[in-house]
Amino acid sequence: MELYNNLVWGEPAWVFLVILFPLLYFIRRKKKYPIPRIRFPTISHIRSSFNHKITRWIWLPKALRNFALLFLICSLCRPQLNQSTETILSSGVDIVLAIDLSASMLALDMSEARNQEVTRLDVVKDVLQDFIKQRKYDRIGLVAFSVDPYLVSALTLDKAHLQRNLERLRVGLTHETGTNLGSALAEGINRLRPLKSKSKILILLTDGKDEPPPPHSPLIFAHGAKKDGVKIYTIAIGTNSRTRTYLFDSSVKDLLRAPNGQPIVRMAHYPVDEEVLKNIADVTGGKFFQAKDQSALRSIYQEIDRLEKTDIELQVNALFEDLYHWPLGAAILLLLLEFILSRTIYLRIP
Repeated sequence: MELYNNLVWGEPAWVFLVILFPLLYFIRRKKKYPIPRIRFPTISHIRSSFNHKITRWIWLPKALRNFALLFLICSLCRPQLNQSTETILSSGVDIVLAIDLSASMLALDMSEARNQEVTRLDVVKDVLQDFIKQRKYDRIGLVAFSVDPYLVSALTLDKAHLQRNLERLRVGLTHETGTNLGSALAEGINRLRPLKSKSKILILLTDGKDEPPPPHSPLIFAHGAKKDGVKIYTIAIGTNSRTRTYLFDSSVKDLLRAPNGQPIVRMAHYPVDEEVLKNIADVTGGKFFQAKDQSALRSIYQEIDRLEKTDIELQVNALFEDLYHWPLGAAILLLLLEFILSRTIYLRIP
């Protein structure tokens, strides 16, 4: 698969020669050949000399010739192995993703079907995987929070490392199940503050409000972010109404389960402090979004992706290894084999 992904064609225009195959077939069909005749008093001796196993493969020389021509065309297209390397000298955008891991993220209101129920957190992780793939040249960090923040991944260009850390997010990872927006903002801002990038972005996703009430308003951290040049996008996730949800068992740091092992589902209402989220975004020049389902959430991250364009400086070392000699060698071998077979066991008279 790696070889296929790095395979390029130096002269792809030669591929149009493949139209010769149907053209030659059409010409051969239209051309009138005289019917050869050999006069014998009887054909019994000729029939007895036939080797039926060989005649069964009489099409082989023509097939070898056609494959040889295909390999010759492939050789003319100059297949090359792209061994070029790219080194990122600078990236225009640094991003911290702050994800709520409170117990309300176990709500099931974003499931598309009852037989395929997923939690809010499952949906968020799925959408973020695509967002991270799109931001190929940006440094991205990952912060989880409930009452206390938890640095899941420092800002990095290693997207595979980031994806692995995203996958291990779960409710209970931060040991608390409440919500403190200020702590999440503080952790994200501290990660971005010392960086010299042109654009510093914090994307805060939550489905609740501060619980228990914090000593300081999260707007204090928003004003600090503005001074540090950090723009904050806020996302309120969920339907903001009574919904079915799994319950969290703090004693085992997992879902609360019935004796048969099935997760217990109850109805609950998790209100979102939309006013605070709007104010946080407005103070920093960001934007507030609301996502009630998976498609809306995906659209939000796509819009943020469009809004925050990346200016990068790359150092590219171009290196291509020619591979044309492999199909050329195969074509020569096939033509040689066709020549030998057509003049020996598949010899035709006249």
